[in-house]
Amino acid sequence: MPENKPMETLKILTGSEAIGAVKALNDENRRQILHALRAKKMSTTELVEFLNSAQNGSGKKFKPQTVRYHLKELEKCNLIEQVGYEPAGNGDSHIMQKLWRATAENVFIATGDMGMLPERESYDLDRTLNIIGTMRQLGMDLKDEEDVQAIAKDFATRDEIYMRGLERAKETLEEACELDPKLYMIFRRILSVVRLNDADYEKYWEVSRRLTDALREAYRRGKGKNPEVY
Repeated sequence: MPENKPMETLKILTGSEAIGAVKALNDENRRQILHALRAKKMSTTELVEFLNSAQNGSGKKFKPQTVRYHLKELEKCNLIEQVGYEPAGNGDSHIMQKLWRATAENVFIATGDMGMLPERESYDLDRTLNIIGTMRQLGMDLKDEEDVQAIAKDFATRDEIYMRGLERAKETLEEACELDPKLYMIFRRILSVVRLNDADYEKYWEVSRRLTDALREAYRRGKGKNPEVY
């Protein structure tokens, strides 16, 4: 059981897993569960409470058996995993309940043509499939293989720096009182940059600017100029 294994930064789902994930995430409740489990480990009881609190007075109530069904569907396509147990109730029970978390910070569902990838063995598939496929779907135009390599490298560099800040962000959030999963995710993203040391902070924004400039140019080459904003 992967209780101490760190969560993956990016997971690529292909084949039957990708098809299963698309079907599973067509349900809004499952999307909410996945979002919550990206923030922290939660039991079925905690997820029931979370979903019910998110109803905003609609009167809809979730039952444990409904949430367990949603968890089973998300687990089938490798979007979540069991990572341990905790006592049920207030902690004084001998009955144990499962703890769940998301398998990755970000999930890319790859259903396109794998032939779009350049034939270069040194490329990391997990880093380039997302970049190339999504850019082309959005109408962006890559200049050449060198352009692809530079963008992939900058994505990887920014991710590496971000992950260093993420560990410090988690330390800060552990000192806070209980947070709603949505707020937790927002502040974790912010703190992951805020808590970088000075050198990493400067490098993060340098790479981010270069990356967004490259994506902006690719968009202009493909779809044309961005619309004027009035």
